[in-house]
Amino acid sequence: MRRRPLPLLALTTLLPFTPDCKAPTASPGGQAANTPPGVIVGTLRLSGSPPTLPPLPTIPSVASVCGTSVPDRSIVVGEGGALAYVVVALADGTEAPAPDPDAPPAQLEQKQCAFEPPVLAARAGSRLEVRNSDAVFHTVDALAGSHRPILNVALPIEGSRVRWPLPGAPGILAVRCDLHPWVSAVVRTFEHPWFTTTDASGHFRLEVPPGTHSVFLWHPRLPGVSRSISVRGGETVRLDHAWASEEVRQQSAP
Repeated sequence: MRRRPLPLLALTTLLPFTPDCKAPTASPGGQAANTPPGVIVGTLRLSGSPPTLPPLPTIPSVASVCGTSVPDRSIVVGEGGALAYVVVALADGTEAPAPDPDAPPAQLEQKQCAFEPPVLAARAGSRLEVRNSDAVFHTVDALAGSHRPILNVALPIEGSRVRWPLPGAPGILAVRCDLHPWVSAVVRTFEHPWFTTTDASGHFRLEVPPGTHSVFLWHPRLPGVSRSISVRGGETVRLDHAWASEEVRQQSAP
């Protein structure tokens, strides 16, 4: 059965915005002030030939702004197999301090008819902001779990944005534009603040409380990987991993 979209609410209020779409490295909390965090660093990559990703065709009404096609960024592989936008996090169930109500929201940007970043990590129950940076009428349709609607609003003009609370339970949200189904992103949320994502070189840096942790590596098109890591306060340890190119999952249809 075709899912009927929720009524669209046009949001045209322009608010101050600083484009910064990378999920920030989370700061540890709940530990003594004189106890330094441990640091986990590493590089994540894909071994073998990366998958061929044909460009995604757009539609004539947006071609003047976004072109006739946009790159498929559902998995981004750089030089030497470097994997960008892989989420690195402690496993859920980790005791964590209460969320900071004044913390800046996680951010997604609709830019050149694509979401930036295509994969985002955020804290469950925090706020998510989506901004339209195109001179194109976009919508934001967020679904949680088995297609449970969270939000469906319109961002009709360049500079318009919406901000709303993420679900309090950790999980995975699919975010799309109803008008342009190739414009999509995935948001993975956690019940704690200890998460980050890899950069364009596949590198990451994550500060965590001292101790032994289960570290989770996650990307929507790769099998999840868990590693047990022990780190002392002020110590830096490495966690590197490579997936075989054959492990890349097929992309789901929009």
